[in-house]
Amino acid sequence: MDELLGKKIENYKIISVLGKGGMGVVYKAYDTKLERYVAIKMLSSQLFSKERFVERFKREAKNQAKLSHPNIVTVYGFIEYHGILGIVMEYIDGESLEKLIYRQRRVHLYDAVYVMKQILAGIGYAHAKGFIHRDIKPSNIIFNAEGVAKIMDFGISKSLFEKSFTKTGAKIGTIYYMSPEQIRGEELTHHTDIYSLGCTFYEMLVGKPPFDHESEYNVMDSHLKEAPPKVSRAIPGLPEQLDELIGKSLAKNPNDRYQTCEEYIAAIRELDNYIAALQEKFTSRIKPNPKRTKVYSIAGFSIFIVLAIALILFSYNQVDSLLKSKSLEHLKKYSIEKLFEKDDDAGIQFNQLKWLETGIDTKLNSVFFANNNLGIAVGDSGKIIITDNGGDEWRNINLPTKTTFHHCYISDNGITIVVGDNSTIIQSTDHLVTYNQLEVNADHSLFGVTFVDSRKGFIVGTKGLLLVTYDGGRNWEREALNTNELLYDITFLNSNNGFICGWNGTILNTTDGGLNWNTVEKFTTKYLKNLDFFNEKLGIAVGGGNEIFLTKNGGKSWSEIIVKQRGGIQSAKFVTEKLIILPGNRGELIISKNTGDNWSLFDTKTFMNFTDIEKTSNGNIFISAVNGRILRLQ
Repeated sequence: MDELLGKKIENYKIISVLGKGGMGVVYKAYDTKLERYVAIKMLSSQLFSKERFVERFKREAKNQAKLSHPNIVTVYGFIEYHGILGIVMEYIDGESLEKLIYRQRRVHLYDAVYVMKQILAGIGYAHAKGFIHRDIKPSNIIFNAEGVAKIMDFGISKSLFEKSFTKTGAKIGTIYYMSPEQIRGEELTHHTDIYSLGCTFYEMLVGKPPFDHESEYNVMDSHLKEAPPKVSRAIPGLPEQLDELIGKSLAKNPNDRYQTCEEYIAAIRELDNYIAALQEKFTSRIKPNPKRTKVYSIAGFSIFIVLAIALILFSYNQVDSLLKSKSLEHLKKYSIEKLFEKDDDAGIQFNQLKWLETGIDTKLNSVFFANNNLGIAVGDSGKIIITDNGGDEWRNINLPTKTTFHHCYISDNGITIVVGDNSTIIQSTDHLVTYNQLEVNADHSLFGVTFVDSRKGFIVGTKGLLLVTYDGGRNWEREALNTNELLYDITFLNSNNGFICGWNGTILNTTDGGLNWNTVEKFTTKYLKNLDFFNEKLGIAVGGGNEIFLTKNGGKSWSEIIVKQRGGIQSAKFVTEKLIILPGNRGELIISKNTGDNWSLFDTKTFMNFTDIEKTSNGNIFISAVNGRILRLQ
């Protein structure tokens, strides 16, 4: 089906091939109506009886489209073109779990736990809606640029096969994860997904499936008759409670497995205390020099391991297991408690890390503070929360909308602006006690909002959109820009000098307060998500998943910073002239304490996807995240 490349099907222009398989081809396409990239899974109806296949395929596509969860790839629609059926899905520019395991050989315990919690959340949601995946495996799990795990092919591929999977020609890549009842061709329940999740968890930890035989028959026979090998024996240092946990999920009798994904998550959470205790004992006894940011050699790590054993009388295997994380091979990691201990150079000292209670559980995309006490955060499903006591308590603003909000602004004098999808602008003059929803005469997603004074503000969004207000947000006018790219962020160094960043490395600059904008020569072709300036010289830009650029001359030139963190970066903040914090999407903070000359990676001991960062004048740092979480550093 390569002849589809370059063609336009309905409103989708076919760009490239993402993958091929026995069922057909997955294409990357561009939606010309909504101006976004999508993935289209094209399957030839010649593989099946058309009358039976078309109706069943359409029904499955409709069913999958009903599943709306951050850990499930979204289905947008269904197309039929010259005898070819296709499902239009969310495009994920990322790496599959299968490739991650292959590249790293295995996944470290606390990374595997992080991934499993996300997968179980998505599968549990689907089960609650009455759907069974029936084909969970590492190749059907993909990570987006923010490090969020997404489940693909929900309910599609298995519905296209006959009930019996043991016949000649069954794919060996799938049988590694099949439940016993699936192999026997019995009626399936949600317990079969629990079994496949156990196989996937095992492979993440060990680097291969629990029953890894060359013969297809031997693999199936092992699923039916053999107990899984113990992970604690396969990888010395892994806790023995993993054997019981995975063993239960791989029980031959479905009724002996975890009965729900929520029960499975609860069992996995028991590992959190183990990991935290092990990390705490290790980091509390070994105090590396925070001034050194050079990566240790393997020999150096071995010395530290031996010292750790001698100092803390801890099990060698347990400490060795922690230190052999792929992430630790790239960057030194310190506990957040040691982050700013006696840090005279940075001029700031944090004494406490605290997760704030917000009262919501959906992803937060942005957080902003007007002063030390008054703040706002916004996110998915129309969620807006406000605090007036420095984050200790949050008030939920209940709006009659499920629109995703991307950015927000709040001021001392009551002006509040929230922007999001579907050209939505929420405007208020009394901190959202009352509000208006303003109209934009086009279908845009709005991503950035800023004010240069109490009345003049700007909004940026898709299709090169720039809006300006001169009356505190009551009315907005469109300003012409010499670009049609998606624009993510806008910031001003002073009342005249400002920058906009966006897709394909777009950078625009104004020196006259936004009356005219000039295109800055590109220094990257990837997207730029966020800009922050400390003064008229020092600035930082992040995007592209993990790109970092620094300017020390007011944006006239930018230098790329290479930091090998585990995941992507969504935002950046100058805390002081020397101290820069970049929240990562794996619970990490990328830190520079000398204006970007050197960088270190600090672990907050969580597995949270951070989305935005804000600072207040009293030195507090607020970091928004998924699941309605906000982290405060004091």
